Amino acid sequence: MTSNRPQKLEGKEAVDFAERHLKKRQTNSQTWEIEYEDASTGERWVMDYPHSEAHGAGSPRLQRRSS
Repeated sequence: MTSNRPQKLEGKEAVDFAERHLKKRQTNSQTWEIEYEDASTGERWVMDYPHSEAHGAGSPRLQRRSS
């Protein structure tokens, strides 16, 4: 199923989207990645911190994972 939702979100927009639309599946504390699933579509999403060297791990990025 193809969604008309964005492929990638960053910062507060990413966090808000995850909180409103996604269910947390697992967290990898070594890579700072959080895997989510959209229960309505089955899509998988991953939140990471691409600028982890920045104070507080930088701004989060949420990306839809390709199947």
